[in-house]
Amino acid sequence: MSWDNHFLDELGADDLEALRPLLSPVSLERNQLLDEPGQTISTVYLPIDCVLSVVTVMRSGAQVESRTIGCESGYGLLNALGSPISFERMIVQIAGRAWALPLASLREAARARPGLIAAIVQHGQATLVQTAQGIACNTLHSAEQRLCRWLLMTQDRVRADQLPLTQEHMAIMLGVQRTTVTAVASGLQERGWISYVRGKIRVHDRPALERAACECYAAVSFAQKAVLHTDG
Repeated sequence: MSWDNHFLDELGADDLEALRPLLSPVSLERNQLLDEPGQTISTVYLPIDCVLSVVTVMRSGAQVESRTIGCESGYGLLNALGSPISFERMIVQIAGRAWALPLASLREAARARPGLIAAIVQHGQATLVQTAQGIACNTLHSAEQRLCRWLLMTQDRVRADQLPLTQEHMAIMLGVQRTTVTAVASGLQERGWISYVRGKIRVHDRPALERAACECYAAVSFAQKAVLHTDG
């Protein structure tokens, strides 16, 4: 059976059997708030075809996305081994399905299972890779390059050509004003690479987006594959 989530699909048989009774299918809605800074995380979410957005909120109310989580990983995994306190805002960027399990139950299962701990740590490493690369990307690369990267990553996760991304989310993703998002998206649309109507982007020319994206898309993809497929 495929669970359509990399973390679950890569677990050893015994570890998966330990988690199986704890897993519940859930449907998450766009913009659904899962956790706020300072809250105790109670539930681990393992996306199937939804995309979660990890947002850092400043005192001014400004928001910037530090990373996204899709079917390649999960939210709350490392918290099961350490502090259960959330230091970020977690929202649903793209609605869809996920597996949910109680964080306390995952913590208890991991205590007796070294293989489960190793899997959690590997996915934590992959998250750090994405976050570190994202910091460099936001500092060094243009809004157009970054938007192309995010579109490619989102398409990988939802496995579809149509992406339900609003201007508000794209502005948070890129850390720019909505007017900048409009200008950049319009430029991509004029070239025929995408079309954008009422909060939905359709990718028409993925190879063109890959050529226009910064090096970070390939770097994150390569690093995550290397980390998540490393044994031991």
